[in-house]
Amino acid sequence: MPDFLELEMHPRRRSWAPRYQNLVHTTCQPTTTATQCGRRDSAASRRRHRRRRRIRRSPPEVLPVGEVVEVLFDEQGYRGAYVTAVVASFDPDLRSYAVEYGTLAVSGASGHPLPKVVPASQVRPRPPPPSPRQPSPPAEHAAVDALRDGAWCLGVALLGGDLAGGRVKVCFPETRAVLEFDAGDVRPHLEWVAGKWCSPEDMESFKRTPYTKGTLVEVAKFEDDSVVAWFPAVVAKTIWKNSLLVEYTFGKGDGSQLCKEIVDMKHIRPCPPRASVISFCIDDDVEGFQGDGWWPGRITEIRPKLFYTCKIANSGKEVQLDQKALRLRCDWTDGQWKQAAQDLPRIKFTEGKRVEVTSNDEGFCGAWFQGTILKPVGHKFLVEYDTLKADDETTPLTEVIGEEHIRPPPPVFPVTNGFKLLDEVDAFTNDGWWVGMVSEVISDQRCMVYFKAYNEQNEFGIEQLRLHCDWLGGRWMRTSPALEM
Repeated sequence: MPDFLELEMHPRRRSWAPRYQNLVHTTCQPTTTATQCGRRDSAASRRRHRRRRRIRRSPPEVLPVGEVVEVLFDEQGYRGAYVTAVVASFDPDLRSYAVEYGTLAVSGASGHPLPKVVPASQVRPRPPPPSPRQPSPPAEHAAVDALRDGAWCLGVALLGGDLAGGRVKVCFPETRAVLEFDAGDVRPHLEWVAGKWCSPEDMESFKRTPYTKGTLVEVAKFEDDSVVAWFPAVVAKTIWKNSLLVEYTFGKGDGSQLCKEIVDMKHIRPCPPRASVISFCIDDDVEGFQGDGWWPGRITEIRPKLFYTCKIANSGKEVQLDQKALRLRCDWTDGQWKQAAQDLPRIKFTEGKRVEVTSNDEGFCGAWFQGTILKPVGHKFLVEYDTLKADDETTPLTEVIGEEHIRPPPPVFPVTNGFKLLDEVDAFTNDGWWVGMVSEVISDQRCMVYFKAYNEQNEFGIEQLRLHCDWLGGRWMRTSPALEM
């Protein structure tokens, strides 16, 4: 392997790698003389040799044998922690160190150092001792390392603890455990970057996070290392190394006050899409809201008046929930929402079935017209409209329509407390149901409705209105009330 390729692999030489990405063998064009080609090859060769000599004059920094160092540990129970060790040797070809851990023993040979070969990228010098000017105890939510079972584990300092007795309370966001330590076993956290020690506050990555203060999120609840529920919360503060302070928007379920918790960012997800399902099917994978959290489960029974029986996944308990307390289960994967696979029965449009029909024609955007299927015509259907008339203005209009423009009639969704401002509704006018938004509540019997597609509004009685819902993926769904005027 050429020398410059070997050196590209060294972590301290990464900044040189782009110099060689565009190196190609120089070829002669038909109009180029052999002498010119020779000059170009010779010049390219000299440049490569100069680069090789320049690289060789800057050998990588090697920690000497006998140096006390810290090694990033990746074993069960120590993942992400640093363990003190002594350098036994360095292999320049493999870019690795042989180290002996002073705090861990060989299995079956108590007292003997545990030797191990680790990549050089996992070895760093020992951090400098804390400055006498640094506050003691550490500030609230400061990033610290705490010595647990011989390993320095990254945590977050908390207020409280037996300060008079020299004790410090530390939270570990990944497990959410809160433990107390002797002050001598807690140190300010530092990062070894490009050959120097940096505090978290000095690093630009500390300021970059997808979840800023005030962001609504959901936090995972774990049992036996499995997610059993998601609890709504709001981000109160961003903390170093993918940690967030969140405040739950509901109580703990036992009537206590709203609580705060420091959690690892990998246990947090955005709030799912706000569309809510009106009609569910047997065996739908859902999440049911109960005890201030969303619990995954499955629909086992459809009950009257939009109530459902849901079997909670982790406990097997069956609960009765209103459709407003249910949502289809979605998974946050690779930065995107992916709906759990649902095995839905396919709706069959047969002769005599009542339907609603929409059109893409100009002037009909957002409108649905009621009708009845007369018969299938190939892969389409002949529909007779209830209110639309033929050219003679007396007989009902019939039309052949593709299935993509047909849906079942929406369910009757009772409005018990009247329509509210910004409710998304369908208004019956011009022989069909037209989607709009309540722009003004005149009285408990009259509303003004704004039609965004046509930039106009009209007054309607409540008997001419229904709550808007969409036929998506074989089920009825309602979107959140929102209007961009």
